[in-house]
Amino acid sequence: MTWLQEWYDTIGVSTFLLAIIAWLIGRRKGKADIGKTDSESGKIGVEAAQIIAQTATDLLVPLSERVGKLEARIDVLEAENTHKTKLLDSAIRFIRELLLWIENHAPGRPPPTIPPDLESEIQG
Repeated sequence: MTWLQEWYDTIGVSTFLLAIIAWLIGRRKGKADIGKTDSESGKIGVEAAQIIAQTATDLLVPLSERVGKLEARIDVLEAENTHKTKLLDSAIRFIRELLLWIENHAPGRPPPTIPPDLESEIQG
């Protein structure tokens, strides 16, 4: 789950940076508007929009790449988990069958000791 925390941390930092940039541009625009005509303040608005759009692009492109890599990693991990779960289930069934076979074909002889971490699975 650390990848999820990293993802949220990255999004949080990006949002925080965008908010700071917007606030700074707003302060700059507020100071620049004093004594200027509407056409001059309109230029600042366009400039601010371009800065915000470029900053958003600069932040989102690496974030999108990172999310894509994380999604690919999740797919691989899920496939591995499915494969290992099937193997474990098959191994437990086989061990149960072997224990029954030992019980029927070698009466009076004790079977090998079941490892403690498998005991609850095999007895269940």
